[in-house]
Amino acid sequence: MTDPSLDTVVAGVPCREVLADLSDFLDGALSDNRVAQLQAHVGSCDNCSRFGGHIALTLGALRSAVVARPANTALGDRIMAAVRGA
Repeated sequence: MTDPSLDTVVAGVPCREVLADLSDFLDGALSDNRVAQLQAHVGSCDNCSRFGGHIALTLGALRSAVVARPANTALGDRIMAAVRGA
């Protein structure tokens, strides 16, 4: 079942397209022109503004929670020694 509100067009962009581009938008992977289009849409569309805000907060929390672990150099050395010895 599809949500008819996704077909709503605000500032020349359907909500469906905003949702499709949201991840790339948040990652900074869209052209400046596309960013401007989405910002105009979200600035005038309560539903996309609310949803986009929730997604942005969620992704921000996930990114903050990811902690890079330092490489185990001893393990790497053992693997390389095994590869060289093979």
